Amino acid sequence: MENIIAQPLYLWAFQTNREQLKLYFPYRSEKHPIIPTKIYNIIVGKKQRIDILMKSYLSVILAKKLVGNVRLYPRFHAQRILTRLHYFQDIKCVATLTGHRNKVYSVAFHPTAPLLATGSNDETTKLWRFSADGTASGMTCVATLKGHNDIVFSVSFHPTAPLLATGSGDNNAKLWRFSADGSAATCVATLAGHSCYVYSVAFHPTAPLLATGSHDQTAKLWRFSADGCTSDMTCVATAGHSDCVWSVAFHPTAPLLATGSVDHTAKLWRFESDGCTSGMTCVATLAGHHGDVNSVAFHPTALLLATGSYDKIVKLWCFSVDGSSAKCVATLLGHSRWVRSVAFHPTASLLATVSDDKTVKLWRFSADGSAANNMSATCVATLAGHIHTIWSVAFHPTAPLLATGSTDNKVKLWR
Repeated sequence: MENIIAQPLYLWAFQTNREQLKLYFPYRSEKHPIIPTKIYNIIVGKKQRIDILMKSYLSVILAKKLVGNVRLYPRFHAQRILTRLHYFQDIKCVATLTGHRNKVYSVAFHPTAPLLATGSNDETTKLWRFSADGTASGMTCVATLKGHNDIVFSVSFHPTAPLLATGSGDNNAKLWRFSADGSAATCVATLAGHSCYVYSVAFHPTAPLLATGSHDQTAKLWRFSADGCTSDMTCVATAGHSDCVWSVAFHPTAPLLATGSVDHTAKLWRFESDGCTSGMTCVATLAGHHGDVNSVAFHPTALLLATGSYDKIVKLWCFSVDGSSAKCVATLLGHSRWVRSVAFHPTASLLATVSDDKTVKLWRFSADGSAANNMSATCVATLAGHIHTIWSVAFHPTAPLLATGSTDNKVKLWR
């Protein structure tokens, strides 16, 4: 309970003790009052926050609200109150992977095995193996996949079969079958239906479908055998935007595909849920960005879609069960340059975003899956370490790990 109500109580404490804050920050004028979240993120260190609470006797007040007991140490309660906010400030880079010879455009964790895939401008995909307990110790490149003749823009693991999909600037997508430890991989299919760069690939979580998005302004659905056999890969549907398709993503449970495009929109497409589809129908167009929609990602459980754009903004959209209606419920402002990629945490109410401003941001939001109400979203951490644009981000499915790929040729793991 303490953890759940810590943040609103902490902000309330600042709001109701403005005079105390002025003693610490006299250069702020009434015209530009102190905003609690900005104090936390930019100005105030952990020790200062505790001291402010103690000197204004707020720890006693908050202790009473939290546990109904004021006969405990004030500093203990101040520390406890700040736990929720301070947690994200401890995130550190625990590994830097330097095996690629050029820009890293895509990263993806395997759903169950301790494997990470990375795609690069050096025309290769690499598989990296790490400790089975999910730590980044002993991170080793176990395989380098060569076969594309241009940039590898996107990588995606199949949810159950030992398959990896890659999308490239050579206009093709490829499927690779790899060994259990990731040390060997063989190209088992080349999908040659696009007429220009393949920017994005994504496997459906349950149906035998692969989605691809391309510079040729289309997204395609490819069907293969349910047992993972790729010898009969067939394009079963093609959908279009009025400009390049940067990103594709399947909903975890509903028969919906999201696409993000240079035409400044994201679209929701409906198809047959059994994967035996012969077409896709656009059921919603999400307009609101003022730049390319570079990345789309569905929430793992809620009816929520995140979009990142060249307009430096991230938006959260709630949509109906059938995808026929969608509403922007939150606009996340914080990045100073283009947003390249967005990713939801698999279990927590967290969204990761990366940008040309060389930072990763983590946002905490309230997700109730309802399109009727707006959501609150707060940046709880900003991670700096890359020296160039960060192009891709991915959460580990179970361990507290985050991977980022950058045009500085490096992949970083954050814990």
